[in-house]
This record gives sequence, C-alpha cells and structure tokens, in this order.
Amino acid sequence: MNIPILNREFKHPEDGWYHIEPRGEHPNREAGIVQVIDGEACEAIANRFNADADAGTLPHGHEMLIDHEHFSHDADKETRAFGWLQRLQNRDDGIYGQIRWSTTGRAAVDGGDYRFFSTEYDPANLSALNREKNRVRPTALAGLTLTNRPNNKGGRPITNSRRQSANNLPDDPAIKRSIAAPTAGDLADIQNRKTTMKLIAQKLGLSADASEEAILGALDKVQNRATAAEAQVTPLTAEVATLKNRVSELDAEQIAADLDAHGVKDEAVRNRLTPVLSTMKNREERVAFLTEVVAKPAVEVKPQTKLFNRDGKAPAAGKNADTTGADKEKAQRIMNRAAELQKLHHNLNSASAVIMAQREIES
Repeated sequence: MNIPILNREFKHPEDGWYHIEPRGEHPNREAGIVQVIDGEACEAIANRFNADADAGTLPHGHEMLIDHEHFSHDADKETRAFGWLQRLQNRDDGIYGQIRWSTTGRAAVDGGDYRFFSTEYDPANLSALNREKNRVRPTALAGLTLTNRPNNKGGRPITNSRRQSANNLPDDPAIKRSIAAPTAGDLADIQNRKTTMKLIAQKLGLSADASEEAILGALDKVQNRATAAEAQVTPLTAEVATLKNRVSELDAEQIAADLDAHGVKDEAVRNRLTPVLSTMKNREERVAFLTEVVAKPAVEVKPQTKLFNRDGKAPAAGKNADTTGADKEKAQRIMNRAAELQKLHHNLNSASAVIMAQREIES
C-alpha cells in the first residue's frame, strides 16, 4: 500500500498563549554569562511586564514590539512589527505570552517561516547570583523577536503541525508513525523529563536508569522515614525541656548550698551573687570564686594605746602621726587591684571587687 501525501498546516496554541521563554539555565557564550530562568525569574518578569502594560509605560505604551532577528536594534535594518506582545503568564515550564499578530507576522508563523522566539534582557535587569561563575537571573523583559536559531533551548515552537486523530487514519502503522512523529519541541520536553528523572534517581541513591516504579518506591521510603521522624520529635522536645528545667533547679540548689557553706547569710548579698554564680561553667569555678570573695575576716587587733612606728621616736606631745599619704596610697592600690579582678572575673561587680582587693592587700 502506498502511503498518501498529507498536507499539514501549522497550528497555533488553542488557548492563545505562546511559550516565549523556557525554564532552565541557559549559557550565553557571546555575553559570557549563564541566564538562570527559574520560578523566581519567571514570576518577576511576568509581574513587571503586566504592571508596565497596565500603566502604559512600555516602549510602545500598552504593548511590546515583536520584530524578527532583533532587527529593530540595528539602525540599518527595518523596524517592521511582526506582532505585539500584550500579556505574560508564569507557568511550570516557563513564560507564556498573549500576542496580537500583524499581517506580516501572521503570514510568517502560519507559513512556518519562523518557529521560535528569542528574548532580550537589559544588563540593568540582571540580578547576580554567583559572580565567579557569571550566573545571573533576569527580572524584566526588554524585547522579543522571531528567530529560527534560539539561544535558550527548550522552548515550544510558535506553531505545530496539525495532527490527525488516530481513529481517522488508515489502519497502517507506517502512516500512524508518520502522522504522530514528535516535533522538535516535543523531543526537547521528553529529553528534559528524562534528565530530571535521572537526577531524581541519583539523589535517591538509585542508578540513573532506574525505572519510575523504583523511583516511586524510594520516594515512599523517604516519606515514611520523614513521618516516623516527625512522630518522634514532639516527645523528644518535651523531654529536653524537662531535662533543662531539672538542670536549672539543680544549679539553683547547688548555688544556695555553696552560699550557705561560705557563710553568706545576708539575703541582699545572696541575691547579688546568685546571678554571677549561675553564669559560671562548673561548681569548681563557683567555689573558687566564693572562697576568694567571701573569705573569713582576720581577727581584728585593737591595741589599748596608739602605736607609733617612726624609727622608735615618739611624736611630739599633743600631735598624732600623719598617715594621710599612706592611706591615699593604700586606697589607690586597692582600687587598682579591684580593676584587675574585674578583668579576670567579668561577672564581678564593683563592690565585690573592692572587697576582694582590700582583703588581699590587708592580709
């Protein structure tokens, strides 16, 4: 049986939305950068364009010129409009646009003269993601043109060949294969899905060529482990909180016992020392601190008569020894030592530091 020749016409998307930019990371060798077209980029580009279109602040008011091969940027080339971009939409596989075709543009895409779009982005609207690897994220669309040599691969063709229903075809496998042959856009989508599935399989610890059943089985295991882990988190959190409270109680009891052991009875003094002691890392450090700060006072000796120690010579009658200079020197030494102690013990207040310094110097 001879296979009939079928004259196919080019068909526009049924919903009127054209795929103008595919998601992915697209190197631009001429500019030396990698364009990251992810969900954030698509959302920003669509929102910015629609807002400018509503406000009438696009270069041509409420629409954007669609030329061919970026000719409108060359003063020596024509600026004929092949269409006017009116609206953008962010979808899972990239950015889609609504277009009002001109007579020239309609003829060019209906006849298959042009099959793809090429986007334009200004440097001012590129957000740097990794300067070392020159990865950038576009945030606003600067222009759109028709081309047959798109740099950003993976976009759907502007028009696809209309396919006949298999029910209306002659019962000949060769004819069905010919009519149902995938387009370049279909092949790109299939390849992207295969690449994605391979990456998912490797992330799950499977081979890159693992079957979908194996991948789904591994995902079920991951979800089950996550559910089991979440079920254990709540009781563990409560147990940790209980243990922390018990540790705090034990610390408070131990600090109170140490204050008692060092004879600190005055409630005001205990209240001042307790926060200082609670910040110390262990009991050994606390005991050393208390031993130094709350040392037992030496037995005070009060002679019955005034003592004069000046080379064995008694002072003139009716006059006391002049100790003003010695007292000032001693006071200065005490204050200097107090400052040193505060540097050694950051939680030591001024009053406690002075007491410690005085006891050291007078001992």
